[in-house]
Amino acid sequence: MIKKIAIIIILVFISIVLSICVGNVFISPKEIITIFIHKIFSPNLIVSKINADIIFNIRFPRSILAFFVGASLSLTGVVMQSILRNPLASVYNLGISSGAGLGASLLIITGINFNQYIFSAMSTLFAFITIIFILFIAGRIDKYMNNNSIILAGIVISLFFYSLMSFFIYIFPKYSNRIILWQLGNLYLKNFLDILIIILITIIFLIVLMKYSTVLDIMTFGDTTSLSLGVNAKKMRIFFIIVSSFITAVLVSFVGIIGFVDLVSPHIVRKIFGAKHIIVVPMSALFGGILLNIADIFSRILVQGANIPIGIVTALIGAPFFLYIFLNNKAAGNQK
Repeated sequence: MIKKIAIIIILVFISIVLSICVGNVFISPKEIITIFIHKIFSPNLIVSKINADIIFNIRFPRSILAFFVGASLSLTGVVMQSILRNPLASVYNLGISSGAGLGASLLIITGINFNQYIFSAMSTLFAFITIIFILFIAGRIDKYMNNNSIILAGIVISLFFYSLMSFFIYIFPKYSNRIILWQLGNLYLKNFLDILIIILITIIFLIVLMKYSTVLDIMTFGDTTSLSLGVNAKKMRIFFIIVSSFITAVLVSFVGIIGFVDLVSPHIVRKIFGAKHIIVVPMSALFGGILLNIADIFSRILVQGANIPIGIVTALIGAPFFLYIFLNNKAAGNQK
């Protein structure tokens, strides 16, 4: 176990270093270390000012942003898969991401340059509206609102909201590029305050989930067993959905809709470390950060001289993985 954790931590540093290295101008790891030493310890050390500016003004902040966005997304995936007891559940598949994105899109088509925090508020509002819609549809499908009904309702809502955003793109061509960029996700440089906000909410979210790791373990056994062990699964499910939706809304308001990280990371981590959430939660955060940094690297090198939106890359990775999980679960169900 310790060896596996050590490998994940090493991969975190490797992914961040590679993310700083790769771009239109390649900067060697040795030069990166030299520039960091110059910046922190020895200002008199002679380094390339251009490369130093690239590292500290562009690549290092972007790498940190990618890592913490990936970590937060992965944590929402851990929560959704646990409380709904389904490896295919995620805030992306449930439509919460698209709901938050729709809120941002509505602000975009007004043509007013709202500040970042208005976008966050609107995204949060629509994320919660999405939850209400999901629960309403799930209740119509099945009065007991079992987990599969919630997932099905989420997929329906997701498709509907994406259709609305596509409609906005068609009738408001002036704002189509901004909406498309929002739909596809981006890691374009934010100011350091924005990055700090994402770091803080990720750390707080991680601490909350670590505190409730035993509750998450219990909820994977179902509502009846949970209640017998002193956990009100219905109340805790609402709590976790609200917290995850808030985190998702904030992330969407900053970086747009980035899918599949929340699906892929927890699933792989459970395969490696088992099901105990005291380990799954922090390792999923680390693995999610690694995954998004790797995806960001590919977004820079797949097409020479262009930065592909990060959501396209994560979809290229995640869609086949989604199919693999689905077929794997179906095969396991048939064997039963």
